Amino acid sequence: MDGERASRGQTFSPKPQHHRQGVETSPQTPRHAARRTGHQSRPLGGLIVKLAELTWPDLEQVSRDAVVVYPIAAFEQHGPHLPFITDTAEVAAIVDRLDAEIPDQVLCLPAQWLGYSPHHLRFKGTITAQSETHINMIVDTVSSMVHADFDKILIVNGHGGNVPNMTVSLQRLMEKCPDARIYGTSWFAYDELGEIREAGPHGWGHAGEMETSLMMALHPEWVKADRLQKDGHPPQSERAGQVARYRWIHQSTDQGTYGDPTYGSAEKGERFIRAAVEVLVRIVEDIRKGHL
Repeated sequence: MDGERASRGQTFSPKPQHHRQGVETSPQTPRHAARRTGHQSRPLGGLIVKLAELTWPDLEQVSRDAVVVYPIAAFEQHGPHLPFITDTAEVAAIVDRLDAEIPDQVLCLPAQWLGYSPHHLRFKGTITAQSETHINMIVDTVSSMVHADFDKILIVNGHGGNVPNMTVSLQRLMEKCPDARIYGTSWFAYDELGEIREAGPHGWGHAGEMETSLMMALHPEWVKADRLQKDGHPPQSERAGQVARYRWIHQSTDQGTYGDPTYGSAEKGERFIRAAVEVLVRIVEDIRKGHL
């Protein structure tokens, strides 16, 4: 995720689902297209399809007042203890919980797993897009939903390296889709998450306290608990937070981890998830009210 330098589960109970407001049912419309069934775990976070489960006639029945939620992430190394799919699994799970919480307000896209991660390439297995490719992917995806007559779209980012490209994408989309309201947010940058962490200012960065906690909550079978160790070499200058520099991650870490994963726990992971979802619920509500 690289969250600290970029800006920065199963106990979450969705509300009972009976009928999705804003969706008309008909004998030709599958029942699952007209309601949400709550959280169901999937083998990979990126497969929590919502829009992908519909047909084009089904989509015609979905209220255009819904906020389209578009999760973007990355496929990159996360140290010796977390899998390549970590960023995607995390943001997709958070968006899935958001959908379970306010199903009548959102239409969720599958998570985009390919992001901007060239700084991780020294650790083999990382897959990255070039910056222009990544920006085009975001712009084209959002433009496609605007073409489908949705005018409120929220990009939910799960990888720190994506932040600059997301910003440029929002600029281009403002010009390309002037009548649409398009937003971007990084779930890991919320102040509410800082109230949960315990590992100190450099403890959660990349595959540190927070990401390890989330994966312990979401996919404990993927966490190599016997490989947890603190890593990372933060800049020594007191001006570090005021000066921008892009660096290869191997220049500031030995094993691809930036932070302290030994502080991770499944219980803390659930708290991080709940806090992020609560913020996203408020963001969606503010978008729908025209307050953002």
